[in-house]
Amino acid sequence: MTEWRVKRSHRRRAASLARLGHALISAGLVVLLFGGYQLVVTDTLQRSTQTQLTTEVRRILPSGSAPRVLGTATPLPRSVDPGEGHWVGVLSIPAIKLQQVIVNGTTVNDLRLGPGHYLGTPMPGEAGNVAIAGHRTTWGRPFRNLDHLKRGDQIVIATPRADVLYRVAWQRVVAPTDLSVIGPTGTNSLTLTTCHPAYSAAQRLVVRAELVAVGHVRRTPVSVTETQSRTITSDVPRPSAWHIVIWGSLALAVYLLTWRFIRRTRRRALVIVAGLLVGTPLLLALFNAISWQLPAGY
Repeated sequence: MTEWRVKRSHRRRAASLARLGHALISAGLVVLLFGGYQLVVTDTLQRSTQTQLTTEVRRILPSGSAPRVLGTATPLPRSVDPGEGHWVGVLSIPAIKLQQVIVNGTTVNDLRLGPGHYLGTPMPGEAGNVAIAGHRTTWGRPFRNLDHLKRGDQIVIATPRADVLYRVAWQRVVAPTDLSVIGPTGTNSLTLTTCHPAYSAAQRLVVRAELVAVGHVRRTPVSVTETQSRTITSDVPRPSAWHIVIWGSLALAVYLLTWRFIRRTRRRALVIVAGLLVGTPLLLALFNAISWQLPAGY
């Protein structure tokens, strides 16, 4: 009797270890899938949005890009801020092969669309310190290679008013709380910010460029604000931490039910397909909710 109990105890322990192993493997797969979502799915979504924004830009800038800038360093007169969610120009940095439409605003919603212009700072080409932020590792990672810029590299911004040329002056790493880098400066400048190092929001990488030339002011039939159509940004509902709990619980429930039916039926392929059909949307909703809790510049 004692030997039978020992064998039974061993079988239970083995079964418990097997279940733990399956759970750990499944958790590891979920982490890998989330990494794929962050690096692949978010990039795909951002590229789609940039394509839509480029279509809007071409209504005003037929080339959809920033041509050569021929002019003086005289800044543009101050203009009326078009409001959050409008595009403000096309950012081109040849040294790192970057061309992205800039969105007005730096909220989580705004930065998912492209580089974001800090509200309250001058518009590109105007006097003062123009400040723009961008993601480095997710959502299109427009500022991924910002650290590769060197002194003298050109940065061109095509706006509905004119094409503006800046040249890189310096780059440095600062604390995330150091807002002085986007504050007023004694020169007409451009400041680009992103997270540092890559895959971390512990610090901020800052690139400062100085205004070199402003091209001839464009003559458009309507005002700048009217031509810059608004994109849907701030109206998108932001998932809370409770959404992580809800979607995570539902995804876990589907996983447990699928695993239970796999063990009790011979139609395992059918059960797996059904589990994937139900569980995949839940996982995507869970990943989306988690991504909203990450730092804005991540």
